[in-house]
Amino acid sequence: MTMPKWHETMRPILEALTHVDGYLAGTDLQDAVAIEFDMTDDERAERLKSGQSRLYNRVYWGITDLEKAKLLEYGEKKGTYRITDAGRTYLSDYPGPITAKGLYENCTAFKKWKDGYQAASKAKNASEPEGVSTLEDQESPQEAMESAYGEIRDALADDLISIIMGKDPYFFEHLVGKLLVAMGYGESLDSRADVTKKSGDEGIDGVVREDRLGFGTICYQAKRWDPQRTVGRPEVQAFVGALSGKGVSKGLFITTARFSKDARKYAEGLLGQTVVLVDGPALAGLMIDYGVGVSTRQVYEIKAVDTDFFDE
Repeated sequence: MTMPKWHETMRPILEALTHVDGYLAGTDLQDAVAIEFDMTDDERAERLKSGQSRLYNRVYWGITDLEKAKLLEYGEKKGTYRITDAGRTYLSDYPGPITAKGLYENCTAFKKWKDGYQAASKAKNASEPEGVSTLEDQESPQEAMESAYGEIRDALADDLISIIMGKDPYFFEHLVGKLLVAMGYGESLDSRADVTKKSGDEGIDGVVREDRLGFGTICYQAKRWDPQRTVGRPEVQAFVGALSGKGVSKGLFITTARFSKDARKYAEGLLGQTVVLVDGPALAGLMIDYGVGVSTRQVYEIKAVDTDFFDE
């Protein structure tokens, strides 16, 4: 048979997961898809231009959409997956191939995620569900690439937060220190931020030099909290108090959670102190931008005609 399209991998993935009580590795799911479509060795060996396995790529995107729909969940061990109760129910209620359109129409979690992405990218009004299946027809090739990049980036950001939530809070404090150094803070690119001890930190999780010359000091608080949690003004106010106790005027409050409008308004209105608030989505974006916890798979260049060349 031929290589399955990415959405055609979704039902075999879920069905494979129903046969085990725990988790399956991504390689097991690739095998299940290959068996389902009676793929030859040559088909399984196909590669993208980047060198990545084509089968792996398509199974990965099938897994991504199923996770957004909450039909499967990631395991604590990297690259493992388990079907959810919602996934079992979906298989029973909706026989036949699973498609992105079907997930959009029948899974509230997937619809919420897809609408949020489309609204953020301004690609389409979220009130028009037919956009899930016709989005590519309405965009130019370059717009389609930009939309795809945005979706890949959003999926990567979600994966980063999920992985971070599987680590302990002290790991997160060190991660923030590494991110700040990657952003240019500290004495040099090889220097590290100083993370305080687990106890007795007095509301300060780490300290980093403001620049390479060390003209100033920035204290930060790093909290690995539930991404659905809303951090309010009291928590930010307590951090400001900790900064005052240290005689520091600049601070960073960074968390995997989100900040309330009141918390942000309070931080923006401070006099004599500067406190920057970074929530989960912004954290993931910074990690991607500065190459912390991620690696580059492929780089694409979009070229245009150089009119000046032909005017010579």
